[in-house]
Amino acid sequence: EEIINKQIANKNKIKNDWYEALKFLFGKVFYRGRRDELSEKFEKRTIEVLDNFDFENFNEKLLDDKLKSNKVNNHKDRKMVLEVLDFVFLLNGYDKNIVKYTIDKIKKGNIKDVFDELNKIYCVGDKLSSFYLRDVIMIYQLEKYLKKEDFKYCQPVDTWVERVAFKIGIINSEKMKREDIKFAIIKECLDKKVCPLLFNTGAWIVGAKSFDLLIDKL
Repeated sequence: EEIINKQIANKNKIKNDWYEALKFLFGKVFYRGRRDELSEKFEKRTIEVLDNFDFENFNEKLLDDKLKSNKVNNHKDRKMVLEVLDFVFLLNGYDKNIVKYTIDKIKKGNIKDVFDELNKIYCVGDKLSSFYLRDVIMIYQLEKYLKKEDFKYCQPVDTWVERVAFKIGIINSEKMKREDIKFAIIKECLDKKVCPLLFNTGAWIVGAKSFDLLIDKL
């Protein structure tokens, strides 16, 4: 609840300001397979550059140089930032607002379109696309627009979610494919009338913050 409520408090600002929506997205897609402390550092350095960048005269080479000079050292991060910006600048009718676009797509039953588009962005992929979509759905209470088959697009599976699912018996092996783990979690949650998105968020918190202590209590 604490994590979700922090985001809900900013939901109007995110939905109505394209730059706030962009920062919200970056708050998800920077967190790929490395320590969160590193991802947070590079995300912060990127935002420092973007806060003072002239988007009216957008120049990719200039932005790349500025990111580099602000110690966004990993070329993967810089390329991802540029591809995200290319994507949002082409959101005709949505004032470059990725969150507004996402909400509209979900309400129209087209969550797959957003997932596929994000999934194609360099270094984003399945897990981070799902991570972003999961939180948008929870913040804006969009679960009612999802069909059963749509839950796979908003169920990110990382090591922590995998360990929790194994420990409580949803899966019988930690060596299963991530896609199979995702479907097993969704089925178990829907069968037990538990929100798959809330379970996913909770499993990550349990795993990342206090796995051994809380699992022992269970």
